[in-house]
Amino acid sequence: MTKLTIIQQNDTHGSLELHHELFWKENQPELRKTGGFPRIAKYIKDLKSQEKNVLFLDGGDLFHGTLPLVASKGEAILPALEKIGLDGWVPGNWDFAYGKEQLSSLVKALPFPSVACNVKDQETNESFMKPYIIKELEGVKVGIIGLTYPYVDETMPESFSKGLAFSRGVEETRDCVEALKGQVDLVVLLSHMGLPLDVELATLVDGIDIILSGHSHDRVEEAITVNDTLVVQAGSSASFLGKLDITLEDGKMEDYRYELVAIDETFPEDEEMAGIIADLLEPYSKERGNVVGKTESILHRMTLNEAPMDQLITDAYRHAYDSDLAFSHGWRYGTPVPAGDITEYELHTIIPTNPEMFTLEMTGERLMNALEKNLEMVFSRDPFKQKGGYILRSSGLFMSFKPYNPEGNRIQKLLIGGQEIDLTKKYKIVGAGKQLFKGAEADKTYHDVHAVDVIKQFLKEKGTFKAVREQKILST
Repeated sequence: MTKLTIIQQNDTHGSLELHHELFWKENQPELRKTGGFPRIAKYIKDLKSQEKNVLFLDGGDLFHGTLPLVASKGEAILPALEKIGLDGWVPGNWDFAYGKEQLSSLVKALPFPSVACNVKDQETNESFMKPYIIKELEGVKVGIIGLTYPYVDETMPESFSKGLAFSRGVEETRDCVEALKGQVDLVVLLSHMGLPLDVELATLVDGIDIILSGHSHDRVEEAITVNDTLVVQAGSSASFLGKLDITLEDGKMEDYRYELVAIDETFPEDEEMAGIIADLLEPYSKERGNVVGKTESILHRMTLNEAPMDQLITDAYRHAYDSDLAFSHGWRYGTPVPAGDITEYELHTIIPTNPEMFTLEMTGERLMNALEKNLEMVFSRDPFKQKGGYILRSSGLFMSFKPYNPEGNRIQKLLIGGQEIDLTKKYKIVGAGKQLFKGAEADKTYHDVHAVDVIKQFLKEKGTFKAVREQKILST
C-alpha cells in the first residue's frame, strides 16, 4: 500500500499576500482574510517534511493579475516561485499576456517543469512545452499531462497567441495517456480548460485517473467522478488549496480523500517567503497608500450576470464619454475590495490590464448579435463552446434572457436607456481594450486614455460609490 498527497493551486492571479476573499453567509456576502504565498509556502514546506510522497501542482494564471506582475511582465514573482515548492505547472490564458518570447523566458527561469500538450510553436511545429512529465516518488510513478486553455487565439488579444498554435487537446491528451501506459501508476491531467470542459474531456478520454482543473475559479468541495476520473478545482486567488490524499494498492488507486482547504489567518507564514513578498511589493508602496476614492458597497466579481466591481468600471466609462452604453469584459479575477477606502493599487487589481479606452458605433442588430454570441460562449450546451468568462458587464442596458434556449435565441427583452432596442439605429458604445468586442477592432476609436485613470476621475467627481442593487441582467 502506497500513499500519495497531491496539492493543487490554480488561478492565483498575483494574489501574493493575505487579502479579502468573499464567502456566502446567510444569503449575504461576507469577507474573510485568506491566502497569500507566505502561508502557502509554509503549508507546503511542513507537509513535505512530514510526508514522503507529496506533489504540489499549479493550474495556471500564475504570472498575471496584480500591478507588480503586470508591470514586470511576470518577472517580479520569480523569486517567490523559486521557494514556493511547486513540482510542475501548466500555463493559463493570462500567462500568454506578455507574448511567446517572454513566456519562454519566464519558463526557463522556473525551478520546476512546465507542461502543455496542446500548444505548438508555429515556426517549428513542435510542442511549445513538454506535453507531459513523469514524477517518480517512493513506490509510485505519476504521469502529469498539461492542457492549457485552448482558445487563447480566439478570445484573448492577438499578441497573446502570436507565433503559437492552440488546439482543443482531446487527441493530444489521448496520445499522452497512451504514451504513459505501462510507465506510470497514476495519470494526472493538469488542466486550464475550465471545469465544464474538463468534465466533458473525462467522458471523451479513457485512462485519466485525476483531472486538476483550472480557469473557471470553481471551489470544488467534493471531487466529481466521471468515467472513473476524479475532477477537482481549488477556487482562485491563492485563497484555497485542493488536498487529495490517495491510497494505491498494486499500482492502482484504491481510495482517496479530498478537501478544499481555505488558507485563512490561522495558518502560519513562512518567514523567508514573507520577506520575499514584502520586497516584491515595496516598489509599489506609493500606489498601495494612495487612496483614490471610497465605496459603500463590497466590490466583488462572484456573481455571473452582473457584479458591483464591474458596475464601478462601466459606470465610470459611461460618465467619462458621451455614450448610450458602456461595456466591460466579464472577467473572473480580482480579489474583493471591502467597503471603505479604494487605493490605486486596488484599481490595478480590479482591472490589471489597464486597457486603453475606445468608443464605437454599432447598430442595434449588430449589438444584439454580439450579446447573443456572448451568451452562447457562457451558456453553450457544448462545453467546448463555452469560451467566455462571465456575461459582458454593462451600464445603460437592461437584458432578460433564457440561458437554456438555443444559440441565437436567448435574449427575451433588450432595453437601451429604458427604450426597446432599435435594430436599425446606431448606438454609441464605450469600452476598453482589445479583448472586448474583438471582432469590431477596425471600427473602434482609441483615445490614449486608460481605464484606471477614468475610474480615478469618476471617484473624484462622483464621491463615494454605491452599487445599484436593482438587477439589470435577468435570467428568466
